[in-house]
Amino acid sequence: MKSLKFLFVLFFITTSLYAEVDSLTIIKKEFFKSTEDTSAYVKIAYPQISGLNNSEVQKKINSFLESEFMQAKTWYDEFTSDTDYTSEFPPDWVFSFEADYRVAYNNKDFISVVMDYFEFTGGAHGNYYSVGYNIRTSDGAVLALDDILRPNSLQALSEFCAEEILNMFNANSLNEAGLFEDELILSEDQDFFVTPNSLVIQFDPYEVGPYAMGSIEVELKFNIIKNILKENLPFLK
Repeated sequence: MKSLKFLFVLFFITTSLYAEVDSLTIIKKEFFKSTEDTSAYVKIAYPQISGLNNSEVQKKINSFLESEFMQAKTWYDEFTSDTDYTSEFPPDWVFSFEADYRVAYNNKDFISVVMDYFEFTGGAHGNYYSVGYNIRTSDGAVLALDDILRPNSLQALSEFCAEEILNMFNANSLNEAGLFEDELILSEDQDFFVTPNSLVIQFDPYEVGPYAMGSIEVELKFNIIKNILKENLPFLK
C-alpha cells in the first residue's frame, strides 16, 4: 500500500498592481501542499482585493474568494486520506489538484474573476472546469445572469450565444459545430464572466460538447446584446 505522508505546506503572497486609475489592487496568494513521496499535491493561487473604501465589504469579498478557491485543499485532503484507492494505481502516477485564476474585469465598482481548476485523480485523463465570479464591490454581491438580464431575456441570450457558436466554428448547425444538441438552452445558473467589452458565456468539457472540444467560451459583445441587459450595471458605467 502506498504511504501518503505530508511533506510540506508552502504559503506566500505576491502582489500585482493594475495600472488603471479606477481599478483595485489584486493580491495573489498561493498555497501548496504535497505528500512525502510527492505522489499527490495541491497547488492553489487565488486573488484578494485591496483598495476598496468599505473595509467590511472588502473583507466579505476576500473571504468568499478564499473559501471558493481553497475547496481544492479539502478535495486533496479527502483524496489523500483514501490510501486504499490510491494504492490501486501505478506507483509513478502523480495526482494533482490545481486552482488558478484570471482577472477578466477590474475596476472600483466591479470585478470579474475566473477560477480555472484542474485535477487528476486517475483514469484516462484529468478533468478541468472554470467558474466565473462576478462581484459588485458596493456590497460584495455575486451576480448571476438574472441580476444582469432584463426580465424574460434568457431565451434571447441563448439565441445570441448559439449564433456566435455557429460563427466560431463556421458551422450551419450546432450539431455540425460539434455540440451534443442542435438547440442551446441556457439556464439561470449558467456560468459566465465579464470583460470590458463583452459578456462571456463559458461551457466546461462535456457540458454541451465532448471532452475533445475542450472548454468553450462564447464572447458576446455588449453592443450586440445591449437591449437585453439591465440598466445601470456596474460594469457598463
